[in-house]
Amino acid sequence: MSSFNLWLATYVIGPILGILVCYLEAIRIIKFQHFSRYPIWEEKVIIVSNHPSLLEPVILPLMGFPWMNFPWVFSPLWGRIKPSLSWARQFRKEFFLTKKLIPVSVPDKRNYYDKAYYGLIRGLNIPVKRDGTAADRVSTVLALKEVLGQGGRIILFPEGGRTYKAKRKMRSQKGNELGVLKEGAALLALQTGAKIVPIWVKGTDKFLPNGKFLLPYFWHRITINVGNPFILDRSTFLNLRSSREIRKAATSRIAVALLETADETG
Repeated sequence: MSSFNLWLATYVIGPILGILVCYLEAIRIIKFQHFSRYPIWEEKVIIVSNHPSLLEPVILPLMGFPWMNFPWVFSPLWGRIKPSLSWARQFRKEFFLTKKLIPVSVPDKRNYYDKAYYGLIRGLNIPVKRDGTAADRVSTVLALKEVLGQGGRIILFPEGGRTYKAKRKMRSQKGNELGVLKEGAALLALQTGAKIVPIWVKGTDKFLPNGKFLLPYFWHRITINVGNPFILDRSTFLNLRSSREIRKAATSRIAVALLETADETG
């Protein structure tokens, strides 16, 4: 991505959309629950969420606004900087923290990433071919591992598509539905040690119904609940023999966390 496009996405498009989300929160169309659990300043984070509509890939990357866009203004580290020879180096570190705090999404290559309108933010995301080959999937995983290895954060919708399209679903104790998860999020978490933040979104499919004609219904409310962050410790899976069994168990752990987060919503 060019420096200009990065600047535009970070300091123009991001703040405009971020202010819009803040406005929707102010008029109580969007409600955030347990936002204090959201790791604003931590690096190497995997955000996982259910996917009821097309709105989540727009709203969730903005949850870190304005901190992620202007870290040198809001960072708690800033107050500890003293005038010294190292001041310039510390300022530079804070200034470029933006690249780590802005989450990378994984849009479908054919339906979204390759579209002309996606051009301005294309470099902030890593495409995935939903019907691609094994080599395509490996390429995507390696690219995401590189982001996490550099201290970045990513957003994944491990259902592999919107919930209503899922052929197999799980239900929480309160009846919330979640499509059976793919194993990619668990694989990345196990290989990188990244912290997982489960998020449950409720109401976006009523605000912006799934269908051919996308007309928002502004009287419907959206709830976004942040679950308890956790790390998938490989030592908890030592009783399992194969790597496949470990991935399945880790994926099940993520699913449980999402459904528990779902049941916290009002």
